[in-house]
Amino acid sequence: MTNSGNATSFGGGMASRDGTAPGTPTPPGVSVLDGGPPVPLDVADLGETLVRAAARERPGEQRLRFVRADGSEEGRSYGRLLDDAARILGGLRAAGVRPGETVVLQVADDPELLTAFWACVLGGFVPMPVNAGATAEQRAAAPGLLHRVWDGYGAPRVVTGPGQEPAPAITADPRWAGAWLGSTRDLLAHAPDRDRYRADTDAPAVRLLTSGSTGVPKAVELTHRNVLSRTAATARVNRLHHGTHSFNWMPLDHVGGLVMFHARDVYLGCHQVHARFDWVLGDPLRWLAAMDRHRSDTTWAPNFAFGLINDQADRLAGRAWDLSRVRYIMNGGEAVRSGVVRRFLEVLAPFGLPSDAMHPGWGMSETSAGVADCEFSAVGAGDERHVPVGRPQPGTVLRVVDDRDEPVPLGDTGHLQVSGTAVTSGYYRNEEQNRASFTADGWFRSGDLAYVRDGILTVTGRASDVILLDGVPHQGHEIEARVEELDCVVPSYTVACGVSAADGAGEELAVAFHPREGVDPAEARERVRARVADSFGVRLVHAVPVTREDVPKTGIGKLRRAQLRQWLEESGAVGRSVAEPASA
Repeated sequence: MTNSGNATSFGGGMASRDGTAPGTPTPPGVSVLDGGPPVPLDVADLGETLVRAAARERPGEQRLRFVRADGSEEGRSYGRLLDDAARILGGLRAAGVRPGETVVLQVADDPELLTAFWACVLGGFVPMPVNAGATAEQRAAAPGLLHRVWDGYGAPRVVTGPGQEPAPAITADPRWAGAWLGSTRDLLAHAPDRDRYRADTDAPAVRLLTSGSTGVPKAVELTHRNVLSRTAATARVNRLHHGTHSFNWMPLDHVGGLVMFHARDVYLGCHQVHARFDWVLGDPLRWLAAMDRHRSDTTWAPNFAFGLINDQADRLAGRAWDLSRVRYIMNGGEAVRSGVVRRFLEVLAPFGLPSDAMHPGWGMSETSAGVADCEFSAVGAGDERHVPVGRPQPGTVLRVVDDRDEPVPLGDTGHLQVSGTAVTSGYYRNEEQNRASFTADGWFRSGDLAYVRDGILTVTGRASDVILLDGVPHQGHEIEARVEELDCVVPSYTVACGVSAADGAGEELAVAFHPREGVDPAEARERVRARVADSFGVRLVHAVPVTREDVPKTGIGKLRRAQLRQWLEESGAVGRSVAEPASA
């Protein structure tokens, strides 16, 4: 099968939403940042990158490494990844899957998930990865998530991992027998099919689910051009190349793990290591030890992960790591905290970590991952509240607008919008969300608040996370950062949010936090209240000690503030004087 341009989009026939083309002149004095023209592509589709990587590697090389949940490692070559993908492709074609069809992938084993992903890409099918569970809680929820996704998107074809048991509700559905294609292990038993489908550059390459906790998550549709344009841009701006050694420990169903790192690294043909999320969370210092062992120079994580390292600073004595090779640490996915970054650089300086290695950045699934970043050491030293996230990469334009979608003057805070070649044209089978997410002139509404100063973008937080107290806006992540400076609070489990006042008039502030072991929860509660009052002049009405299990997080460890707010209100935790963890 060598026909070209036959991949079919099931996105509802939406017109392309390009917004303002990169390189278009903009009026002076307004908050618009233009990254310039996109980097020309040297491949036609994503599948070509894997074929190229396999052809370029030397015999015996294993440029992919996987660290499993027990710490054991397995090496793979790009050639083997291509061969195994051809086997799964043979199985998918034998089952009658046609180009353009969605194939849902819920596969817990990382090498097999990536193999199934590439099989879909090589066959012109559109993979839709579904989280199989990076933690015990997520693994328990995985069957229900698969059911919601499968039913919500019209019972598409499904591939699961070996030994993964679907929910009884899905297997009882008469459509399931015709939808389930078997496990990855079953499909790998097929003879390889090396007849690669060549898709249009603007055909869908992958559909990524957002972190919805209930209902059917939105599916962001990314084309080959979206992914490749963003990849080529970040490679040029951040000087990434064939000799790069990357390390990722975020789940591979997430845009950061799958697109920002794995797909980019296949494009480069470079060394890449993928470790299990739960393995690193079990002891965050494993992250650094593994980077030392694998001579990694590039990695990424949301800001909470750097706080976890800071919290283990007393365990660093006697370590013999060499982190001098590390040159690019992408810090994105949630608000970047200046104090956390400075402390991280400080505690790892004795191990040779360069002071300019940290790069705060901005992006989301809808932009094919990060499309702006900068060196923290160059721009992050002067603002304790908000850390700049840099300039847009080639092919991307950013603007900050008012409520009428008009760009605001430089320095003013407004709503962040984005346009360009890396930006999705919309959500799969969700026209209502598409109408809400794009402006009349084609810009994507990010949902973030930001400002532009001295040619640099600074994101101040999510518009949905603003807490209005006595008419004064506060960002939840700022309150959380100040609370987590207390030595009685465990980092990464603090959530500040507004909750409905008991009298129904407006909102009151609630801060949920996890006290350290051995700390009296009642004493910690009073210290939290005092810290918020001293720092923000706000009377903290509810300080709620909680357990780790009480704090909901996404697959990459980001806080689910809306879900916790609902739990606080429905559980009655904010309606009583709390002296013990709320779930006790």
